[in-house]
Amino acid sequence: MNKTFLEYVAEDIISKYGTDLSRIAVVFPNKRAALFLNEHLARLAGQPVWSPAYITISDLFRQHTDLKTADPIKLICDIHKSFTKCTGIDETLDHFYGWGQLLLADFDDIDKNMADADSIFCNLKDIHELDDISYLDNEQKEMLARFFANFSDDIDSELKKRFLSLWSHFGDIYHDYNRRLTEQGIGYEGAIYRKVASEQTLHLKYDKYLFVGFNLLQKVERLLFSRLMKEGKAKFYWDFDEYYMPSPSQHLTTSPSQHLNLTDFPNELDNTDPDIYANMRRPKHIRFISSPTENAQARFAANWLLENDRYKAGRKTAVVMCDESILLPLMHSLPPEADKVNITSGFPLAMTPVASLVMLLFDLYTLGLRKKGTAFNPHYLKKLMAHPYARHLQEVHLKEVHLKGVHLSQVHQEGSAALLHHIATLIKQVGIATKPEGDPLTQESVFRMYTILNRLATLADSGDLLVDNTTLRRLVSQLVSSSSIPFHGEPVVGVQIMGVLETRNIDFDNVLLLSCNEGNMPKGINDSSFIPYTIRKAHHLTTIDNKVALYSYYFHRLLQRARDITIAYNNSTDNGHTGEMSRFMLQLLVESGQKINHYSLTAKNHPTPLMPKPIQKDEATLSKLQQISRLSPSALNTYIRCPLAFYYQYIAHIQEPHPDPETIDNRLFGNIFHRAAYLIYKDITDRSPLIEKAHIQAYLSNRTLLANVVDRAFEEEECTPNNGLQIINREVIIQYITKLLKIDQQLCPFSILAMEEEAKVYTSLSFTIPSEGALVGGYGIPAIPTQPTCSVGALKGGALKGGALVSSAPRTSAPRTSAPTKQYHLTIGGIIDRLDAVTDKQTGKRRIRVVDYKTGNKPSSAIKSIEEVFDPKNIASKHSNYFLQAILYSLIVSRSKEWNAANDAVSPALLFIKQAATNDYDPTLCIDKHPISDVTVYEEEFLTKLKETLADIYSPDTPFTPTDDRKKCELCPYRMLCGL
Repeated sequence: MNKTFLEYVAEDIISKYGTDLSRIAVVFPNKRAALFLNEHLARLAGQPVWSPAYITISDLFRQHTDLKTADPIKLICDIHKSFTKCTGIDETLDHFYGWGQLLLADFDDIDKNMADADSIFCNLKDIHELDDISYLDNEQKEMLARFFANFSDDIDSELKKRFLSLWSHFGDIYHDYNRRLTEQGIGYEGAIYRKVASEQTLHLKYDKYLFVGFNLLQKVERLLFSRLMKEGKAKFYWDFDEYYMPSPSQHLTTSPSQHLNLTDFPNELDNTDPDIYANMRRPKHIRFISSPTENAQARFAANWLLENDRYKAGRKTAVVMCDESILLPLMHSLPPEADKVNITSGFPLAMTPVASLVMLLFDLYTLGLRKKGTAFNPHYLKKLMAHPYARHLQEVHLKEVHLKGVHLSQVHQEGSAALLHHIATLIKQVGIATKPEGDPLTQESVFRMYTILNRLATLADSGDLLVDNTTLRRLVSQLVSSSSIPFHGEPVVGVQIMGVLETRNIDFDNVLLLSCNEGNMPKGINDSSFIPYTIRKAHHLTTIDNKVALYSYYFHRLLQRARDITIAYNNSTDNGHTGEMSRFMLQLLVESGQKINHYSLTAKNHPTPLMPKPIQKDEATLSKLQQISRLSPSALNTYIRCPLAFYYQYIAHIQEPHPDPETIDNRLFGNIFHRAAYLIYKDITDRSPLIEKAHIQAYLSNRTLLANVVDRAFEEEECTPNNGLQIINREVIIQYITKLLKIDQQLCPFSILAMEEEAKVYTSLSFTIPSEGALVGGYGIPAIPTQPTCSVGALKGGALKGGALVSSAPRTSAPRTSAPTKQYHLTIGGIIDRLDAVTDKQTGKRRIRVVDYKTGNKPSSAIKSIEEVFDPKNIASKHSNYFLQAILYSLIVSRSKEWNAANDAVSPALLFIKQAATNDYDPTLCIDKHPISDVTVYEEEFLTKLKETLADIYSPDTPFTPTDDRKKCELCPYRMLCGL
């Protein structure tokens, strides 16, 4: 490889200034290049060198002012104060925060380009104020004229009025804001740069300032460079290639800027030396690699490093990430042979355990509060206690806080400052507790997190940060996302893994550029600003064109001296990816004249879809199965839907994942509705055994009363409607309860016999199954079960003992084999939503209804027979599971002396609230469109199918097989266990 740019710079410095460089400052755009230049100086000198000072351009500006760069959040807090003062708009800091960031970026750009804020933020209401624009050239005047033409017509439109009103205050905000900051001795970066550039005299610390590797210069930089050059104190080293210099129109690069730089600030190196500035056209080995995923690119990096022993080239080999989110998979993919690696990108703080702990604590103290802030929602507390660092929080008695409300309400009431101090205390406890473990990543991440929280707490204490806890959580998340933990090591040794910005001024032999997609290179360029593009361009502010040019320079400069170049991009079009290679890659294809080979990454192995396998009933499984002495209709329906899911839930006892309480799922929605209905009718039945229309009307005519009941139901379900989606769900539940009351009002007078926990109905069952291993005819075939017997078979004429139905004699059928059988005893039943008694409109007699509330959709097709109730195919399409439960409960009630001593007819009823009409709506269950006015009509057929299902469950020869209907698997909580 030819010499690197920094080697040429080092040679020139030694030749001109010798080895005593103590009075020289070398100024870089960033810090990374200083390490490499220092090494080159030491090696080339061949003797001890008094090193120069290495500073960044930002350091140089800060050294010459008394103003301190303010905390970014402090800056937003102060710009909010200026905004409210100048506009009179009482916008909360929570809502203003995003605006503030945008406005601050505009002010920063104005100052770094030394623009006149008053001219930019002139009052657009009076276009004639723009007559005196002699300071603009013709092109700039045309741009402004085109922009202002949009405001000549319909100037009173609401949108334009608001824009103009806001715009007219920006100049005042700018001046007030800068005065406010100056009084505190602080400033934002642009203001500090502008102040230094405007100073008439600067007390310069060094004799010479060598500016190395700069490119696009903002006006403050130009002014500073010019002043130092006039004083004979500045020299310049430019890094470029003639490939993108001669014809600016050919490229999106920095050609115009570079021409201007070389003219105004002459290069210390020879611009015509082809060894330095004509490398892009030299023969290179270039490959473009398309990849289906980011992870595939990370894995490819390992092969790339091993290929041709690139890793042995050490620091002459670089893996550069256009998207630094690929860092973690890249680190895990590094081959063991590459034992010396320097990672310039820090480890993301957001990916450390302490970051997730802090977010869980914020969730607990904000979303997880209940009972007016005196207790925690167990869901959030359970999530926190599952965190690996939770064991270190025991000393602060988190569990006692939950039980007793100790200091919790105080933290809640005192606002963001108290919350920040409290969480910072917890993080400090974690730091102390984990220190003996000696893990540097843990200690560094805890320290960084503690620093962030303390910084915010200081702002909150001073009254600058006045936000609610939800916004506070968002700010913490934002700060954490932008923070990283640096890796320790020898920066100039080993393969370099870098972000794009760290590559400036550094040259490599071998370059692998990852994630080089449009959107990553150039990086997500947007023009978010209060200042329109035409005005920005007219006043020489930074535009999209400048940002694209800057990234184009980074791209081409990285490649210009490399000989072995591989550029990978993601060609998929999902998960937010466009699948487009960077525009700069396309430029290489068209303009470079280099031969570029194209390859695609493909998986060598073709994964085969995992198929769920049945689970045989071995001794352990049978033992657990035989311990089940009680089954609910839900369990039966689970078995009918998928026997394997039944095994996971009732045999293996694998719990379903807990739903996020912030997103109300169907189950929680139904629970809240059920609870609200119970609370209303409990209130009525406590005062009157018979429900009259007036009782219901009292709720219908008082929405506040109705809403209070729904809110109480939310609270009892440990859920608070504190976000948009939950508030919408609350309104829907209020509407559903209103609909239920209107339907019930038409039944009045009627009586409610029991609800929820009061309406538990169970019965005892006995049934037989073939013994394990029974044979048919001695041929080794598993025995076909005989017709199972069940005590509920005696529901007609059977005796009742203790409210449970017991058979007087088991049903028998002609045995098909002489296989031995085994008898099981089982309790079956559950809880009824509502058991009521109404007057049948057809017969005028009293009828008991087993009512099941349904908040979901009514099945589009009807059940035509009892056999369909037990058919797995009908669970999804016809909701046959609803029928099984309602009919079973109705049969138990019909034979119960406790609930039906008068032998009234009993009907199952499914009340679909969503589709229910309020006029003469009858929720009575129908079989083949015939209402079940008396459930005993279907008793014998139902029990036969029930017995078959139970025998199937307990039969030792019947495995727990997965369903063959994959549509059912889509919403199954156990689908991952099946590999689906």
